[in-house]
Amino acid sequence: MSRQKNYKKNVSYSLYESIKLDILNLKFKPGETLLESDLASRYYASRTPVREALQLLKIEGFIELNNGYKISNLSLNSYMMIYQLRENLELMAVKLATLNWDDDTINLLENNVYKQKNLIYMKDYEPKIFLKLDREFHYILADISGNCYLKRELIKYYDLYYRYNYFCGFKTRKDYAIIEHENILTMLKSRNVNLAENQMKDHMSNVHNQIIINLANKLSELNK
Repeated sequence: MSRQKNYKKNVSYSLYESIKLDILNLKFKPGETLLESDLASRYYASRTPVREALQLLKIEGFIELNNGYKISNLSLNSYMMIYQLRENLELMAVKLATLNWDDDTINLLENNVYKQKNLIYMKDYEPKIFLKLDREFHYILADISGNCYLKRELIKYYDLYYRYNYFCGFKTRKDYAIIEHENILTMLKSRNVNLAENQMKDHMSNVHNQIIINLANKLSELNK
């Protein structure tokens, strides 16, 4: 690959990550139309890499092509399909991670949980910091699994799930989620696959229940 093509690829991927982050954090609202010219101005880029970034986001399900580029809508039906896939991927990841971890990888998880617990005592706590650490926790588990295909799919569905969690799930669950992560880590270190899977299943179920409780009202507010 020539230096010019490699540069263009890096610019497109950087834009993809920036636009995706703004979608995840709802800076772009569900159903909102995105114009290449506006994005090029917003991110100080030319339209070609913007177009390439939008195509990547379309492939991943964050953007739809419907009389232009539009942010994918949130819905109960979409949420349920994403949840079903993510739950099964997380259970497989924690099962493999329980069998495959070593001292170095377990230290990464312990350090992540330590950072999460410190958030409780921060007066200027920023909620997005917790979601960043939550994302990292699950990414590390996927990495420890040793299955690169599983990791790729889990990251994809974690990020699709993220919007729902950010929208209506995590703000009242932060302290509980940290305890659940610590429990998963404890069971992981025990090398007991069944206990680790059960902890992950409970964790996923608790997040799911919180989102289900709030989703209808949140969607109603969004559509006003």
